[in-house]
Parts: sequence; structure tokens; C-alpha cells
Amino acid sequence: MASSGYCDRNNENENYNGSDMFALIFIVLFPAISIIAFFVALDLLHQAFTGYNIITTIIFFIAFLMFIPSSRERKRFSALRSLKKSDSFSGSVWRIREYSDDRVGNDTTWYGKKEKDYCIAFYDKEFGSKNAAAVRETMGRTSRIIWVSTETWMIFAGICVVINIFLYELVVPLLMRSYMAIKARDFFVVLIFILPSVLALIFAVLNFVYVRIRDKLLYECAVRAVNDNKAEEQKRRFERNIDRNLSKKWYYNNCPNCGAEASYSLKSCSHCGTSLEVKSFEGGAAGAIHRLKEAEEPEKS
Repeated sequence: MASSGYCDRNNENENYNGSDMFALIFIVLFPAISIIAFFVALDLLHQAFTGYNIITTIIFFIAFLMFIPSSRERKRFSALRSLKKSDSFSGSVWRIREYSDDRVGNDTTWYGKKEKDYCIAFYDKEFGSKNAAAVRETMGRTSRIIWVSTETWMIFAGICVVINIFLYELVVPLLMRSYMAIKARDFFVVLIFILPSVLALIFAVLNFVYVRIRDKLLYECAVRAVNDNKAEEQKRRFERNIDRNLSKKWYYNNCPNCGAEASYSLKSCSHCGTSLEVKSFEGGAAGAIHRLKEAEEPEKS
């Protein structure tokens, strides 16, 4: 029977609802919509809008549209930010939060058998710190640029929107006064004109790609974490079993003092009160011996 749970059930910050999505779309589209509104207004007044035309405006618009899919997933990676800044193990990273029999692990940390689904919990009392260490190791051995957040890429793209006018105004006059060939100068003028919008699009594409790369790396990390946790749990059970057996004492089946048969549930003789515990096996124990077991038949020897 399938069990179910939520990897982020102890992390309320990762709840996501429709109002968040509406606010996110508004924030992402606002710069692009503002550009189009300004361009249309100024074009209607037959004024020049330096650094922008219909081509650059469309490129900026496409760039900010590309941020939407990745931005919807930003909360999945929110724990990575705190993980990089501090030793806090709260939260989780995930692709699918609900656990089922289609996934390997437990209801806090697992990976998909067929699909590349995963969930790595840092709040787990038993393995949370180990999971965090595994994710840190994955982040440490890969390029830092892969782990740059979507918000950071959006800021880079937003800076391109702002500097578009200033870059054109500052650099183009210098080119016009240079002794560069006309064709070369015209090329660089066009390049400078569209460069910020192209950079914004590149930032959006890189963010989209790196989100997918992060998912792949974290899935592989989840596989290792689940397998390591299973091995650790088996090791602990084995060690507990050894400790439990080593801690058990041996008792005589017959009293070593008076020879009376001893009940397997007693630690001392019911006739003379002598302890039935075997103190030493040097020279062999006198008579058959057994060990006490709770709610089980005694082990004989």
C-alpha cells in the first residue's frame, strides 16, 4: 500500500499558491510591459526613444517571458541559499514533494525510480545534517554559476534595461568621432544598440538551462543520499544488535551451589539464593547455560 507524505511539511516558507503566481508574473512582466508602453507612447508623439526600437523591445520582452517558468520554481531551491550562507538545516530541495511507492527512500528524502523526481530534506532529525553535507559537496565540486539564483539573473537582465540608454549615449558619440572605417563603425553602433537586450536574453536562457542542470545534479545527489542513509541505517541496526547481544549475560540451567534446577526466568536460585550468573568461562562453565530474552524463549547452550 502506497504511503504518502510531503517533503516540505515542516517548512511553511515553501508553500505556493495562486496569489504568489499572480504577483510573480506581474513582477516579471512589469519591466517589459513598461518598455513597450513607453515606446508606444513616445512613438505616437514622434519622439526618439534613445537605445530602444521595436527590435530591442521585443528582445527584452522575450527575455523576461523566459524568466517565468524558472521563477515559478524558485521556491524549490530556496533552501540552497540559506545552506550556502549558514549551517541551517531547515527546509528542503525538491522536484516533487509527495512521496509514493514509485520512489525510493522514506517520506522525507527520496528519488524517483523512473522519473527524475527527488526530495532532499534538511530538517530530518536523523539524516538532515548528512543530507545538507551531501548537497554542499555537490555545490562545492561544480561551477558556482550553476547555483546562481533566478532572482540574481533577473537583476542582471533588469540592469541591462536600465543601462541600455546610457550605454548608447556614452559609447556611440565616441565611435562617431573615431577614425574607424564607416562599415566597421556602423557595425559597432548597431552592436552597442542591441547588446543590452541580447545580454538580457542570454541571462534568461542561462537561467533556464542552469535550473535544469541543478535538477539533474540534485537528483544524483538524492540517489547518493538515499543509498548512504540506507547503508548508515543498516550499519546502526547491525551495531545495535551486536551491542544488545554482547550486553546479555549467561545463566546456569542448574544452581552451581546446590544443584537445583533453575527457572529460565530467574537470575538467582530459588532454593539457596545463589546467583545463577556465569562469572567466568575459564575451565568451562559447570552445566548447561542460557541467556535471558524478553518476551522470547531463552537461548540455550
